[in-house]
Amino acid sequence: MDVWPGRIGSCAPGISPPWRLVLSVAVLALAVAVTAFLAYLAWENSQGKTGVCTVVHGCSTVQESKYGKILGIPISMPGLGLYLVLVAAAAVVISNYRGWRPYATLVGFYGAFFGFAFSVYLTYLEAFVIDAWCIYCIVSALLLTALVIGWGANLALEVRERKR
Repeated sequence: MDVWPGRIGSCAPGISPPWRLVLSVAVLALAVAVTAFLAYLAWENSQGKTGVCTVVHGCSTVQESKYGKILGIPISMPGLGLYLVLVAAAAVVISNYRGWRPYATLVGFYGAFFGFAFSVYLTYLEAFVIDAWCIYCIVSALLLTALVIGWGANLALEVRERKR
């Protein structure tokens, strides 16, 4: 039996291929970067500011619209919470803390998918309802797209490992 973990299909049960670790670390790094980015925006929003708006100039229009808040809370706050969950899930996947990797993978995938779907909705609102663009929303949507792809690949690998 070939036990070199770099070959597809040759890993012993419970041993992940090294590229799975690379993927998980990339997802963690991206989630940490996005968390820092959104923490800045959440801080600005909590102070009643819209953050420095570059490239496009509709941040205040978007953030001050009726769609810029959920139950009176700036949308960046629950967004920050989502990214913190994604960071924690990626850390659990990497460490397999208490054997929770499969559950953390599901949490990460579904969290990223929900965030991605919500970003699609918000992008639609920016384009067709609010008629203004926010660079933070655009960047967040792009990064969530990358995260949902990364978490989807991670979930596919988890399912594949479970079938063995």
